[in-house]
Amino acid sequence: MLGTAVPGAGLLNARRRALGWLALVLFALVVGAAAALWLSGRAVEVAQRYVLDAGVLLWLAVAAAVAGLAWAAVVVATHLAQRRHRGVQGHRVASWLLVAVLVAVVALPAATATRYALVSRSLLTTVFDDEAASGLPTGSEEDPWEGIPRVNVLLVGADAGADRTGTRPDTVIVASIDTATGDTVIFGLPRQLSGDFFPAGTPAAQAWPEACQANGTGGCWLNAAYLFGTQNPQLFPAAEDPGLAATELAAEGVVGMKIDYTAMVNLAGFQDLIDAMGGIRLTVERRIPIGGGERLSASGRVIGTYPVTGYIEPGPDQLLDGYYAEWYARSRWESNNNERMDRQRCLINAAVEQYSVLDLARAFPRLAASAERDVSTDIPASRLSAFVDLGRKVKEAPLRSLSFTEPLVNTGDPDYDQIHALVEQALVPPPPPPLSSSSSPTPTTPAPSPSPTDGATPSATESTPSGEAVDADAVCPS
Repeated sequence: MLGTAVPGAGLLNARRRALGWLALVLFALVVGAAAALWLSGRAVEVAQRYVLDAGVLLWLAVAAAVAGLAWAAVVVATHLAQRRHRGVQGHRVASWLLVAVLVAVVALPAATATRYALVSRSLLTTVFDDEAASGLPTGSEEDPWEGIPRVNVLLVGADAGADRTGTRPDTVIVASIDTATGDTVIFGLPRQLSGDFFPAGTPAAQAWPEACQANGTGGCWLNAAYLFGTQNPQLFPAAEDPGLAATELAAEGVVGMKIDYTAMVNLAGFQDLIDAMGGIRLTVERRIPIGGGERLSASGRVIGTYPVTGYIEPGPDQLLDGYYAEWYARSRWESNNNERMDRQRCLINAAVEQYSVLDLARAFPRLAASAERDVSTDIPASRLSAFVDLGRKVKEAPLRSLSFTEPLVNTGDPDYDQIHALVEQALVPPPPPPLSSSSSPTPTTPAPSPSPTDGATPSATESTPSGEAVDADAVCPS
């Protein structure tokens, strides 16, 4: 057992000095290097830098496998060198059982490390591509976000299916992150935003008015931009996915900001992501239908309805699996888009608050497999380390949100200059609360929510009509 904990010690005791010293010196070098790195305070930085490199991960997988085999061999060699009581059957059986347990103790972690390294490498090479780098400034080695005050990421939930024409972004969100503080504002872009949202002067802006009316894109809504791009790839010649490029350009026109990176997840894979994390806890304020809604033709004409197959029942602090969490975020029946987008914001806020690094590490193989199937992004692999650092800041900073829904914005005829002004206003961080030990903040009474339309049930999570980005916790029922 001592020879297992300190490889080489048992061999030295059995007078196998050459082999014993070799194992002991190698073990001491590895432990010493790890200790020196840890004491230097750079362990996390170095690990983060190298485990996000596909080439390094391959070598790590090989090294972990070799180290596991070598350690197991030392355990067996130590036992052979230390064997006693050769004629006693019970002793032989017991000692070999102990050896088998000790081999498993050292081999299983090595096998796990090898598996994680190979899964990580597969994820990096499948989802992330350095050739997708967009030419944005990359900062310096000391500060990867130097000269980049904010980074804007478009998050798209794709809703594709056999009963739909092409891919329809069911969820379109722009997350704008302050790279110095991690302060994040989530802008919810309603799928039914109409008008000329493509930036003026672009080929897409010139082609959109006629195309959205005549080419079967399903109307002139924002969620039709994907199909518009797919049908007009010549307008996006450099894009691997013209539909996603068109959605990104449309989002830029809506918020009036350059989109730096885009990530799209197929809603069919959203269930896998939540299930891999063991579910998510949410307070459900009212019964939310599963299913329901109108079926539309390619031209936007109603051709039928979907049946309601069940409900998410109301209740506080419910643990929802992937299936129910997806319907919590996407259900539109018996509600309106304002409430639906608030639910999506609550889901993002809950994930940021609840999922720890340990949770992510434990679920990593399932998350990686799901991401390879259902996630596409133009974030290059070379920027992943910078995004990991930024993610820590985001988790510790306030998360605010603003949705461009009615009555704040007339989605049928939106004023995009107004939306741009609202974006600029929302990006200004709120002043810190006054420091006072003798008084507590006075609770504010929320403004009355407008009456929901389309037969929706009133909800406390209706978007604020003030035009201010509010703390995500304030939007969500508790």
